[in-house]
Amino acid sequence: MPVAAAPGYVDFDRELRYWRSHYPESEFCRPGLSYEDYEPALKLGINVFLHGHGSSFEEQDDELADAYYRTRGASPLDWNEARPAAAAAWQRMGGKSIAA
Repeated sequence: MPVAAAPGYVDFDRELRYWRSHYPESEFCRPGLSYEDYEPALKLGINVFLHGHGSSFEEQDDELADAYYRTRGASPLDWNEARPAAAAAWQRMGGKSIAA
C-alpha cells in the first residue's frame, strides 16, 4: 500500500470523537471492551502516521509494539490485540488530505 503524505494539521479531538462513536462497528472491536481500552492504540496509530516519515505501518511494527507498551496505561490489550486498532487509525489518516 502506498504511503500518503501526512496532513499538515490534525484535530486529535475530532479524530478521537470519530473513533469513540465508530469503534463498536470496527472489525477490531471485541465485545466487553470499552473505547478507553482502545484509545491508546488509536492515538498511537494517528501519531505514527504523522511522525512515521513516510514509512508504512508494517515497517514500524517493532517500534510500535515498544511504544504501545510504554503508553497503554491501564488498557488490558496486549499489542497483538491493540495492533488492528492502531492500524485502522493509521489507515484512516492516510485517507485525509493535506491541510493548509
